[in-house]
Amino acid sequence: MDKIIGLLIVLLSFFVIKLVFVNKKIKMLHQIKMQQLKDMITMLTQKQRNLNQKATISSNYQNQYKLDMKKLNDEIFLLQKRIFELLSKK
Repeated sequence: MDKIIGLLIVLLSFFVIKLVFVNKKIKMLHQIKMQQLKDMITMLTQKQRNLNQKATISSNYQNQYKLDMKKLNDEIFLLQKRIFELLSKK
């Protein structure tokens, strides 16, 4: 009976030691994955900033283009009006 209890204690001790090593390994993997996640979040944040800057530049360009086209259309209209006035005088 003593031998069985002793053997059981030894087996349980090995099992506990194995669990401790497995737990350390899992913690290490968890830390690595968390660091990778932090790196990805940092990278995505930087890409989001770049995208916002590009969107702002594109929006500014688009607004300026619309204003320029409106001015050009107004100028064309005035020139056409002037041409018709000159032709009607002749």
